[in-house]
Amino acid sequence: MRRQEKEITDHIVIETVLERARVCRIGLCDRGNPYVVPVCFGYRDSCLYFHSANTGRKIGILRENDRVCFEVDIDVELLPADSPCQWSVRYMSVIGFGRASFVDDLQEKGEALNIIMEHYAGRRFEYPEKALAEVTVIKVHVDSMTGKRSKMHVPESAGVDHNPHASRTDPEGSSREST
Repeated sequence: MRRQEKEITDHIVIETVLERARVCRIGLCDRGNPYVVPVCFGYRDSCLYFHSANTGRKIGILRENDRVCFEVDIDVELLPADSPCQWSVRYMSVIGFGRASFVDDLQEKGEALNIIMEHYAGRRFEYPEKALAEVTVIKVHVDSMTGKRSKMHVPESAGVDHNPHASRTDPEGSSREST
């Protein structure tokens, strides 16, 4: 990463960004042309999961090329300034690369869908066999991922206690007292 002062190296913080993100953007390559699509997702054990209809552009591309890039971000805030060259954005993000595979086993599909639903609903569900047969589930084995934060990102927003009177630890592990 060119701007090393913005790099997030703590794997716990990277996973916190993944936990808090609500949308994942999947980057695919369609015969030399980029294609990016937002998806609902779940993440567990170095694997990203998302679902789809059984046909469509995304499915066609993945059948031809299993390489995937993904991006998530949290705490995005535009920071206006008096000078146009001083405008900025506050954020934390994760970008990763991996290889996609289709989950065909119905029991594995149900587990993958529960990983997605636990991400959004915080609980597991039962799925009728017919529903499982009619959905495509994609599993991305993550090969690598990096995190990045804007220089002005407030560490507390990465998921630590927001009690203004408590002693805090930022996501990178350094302690500080609240004022």
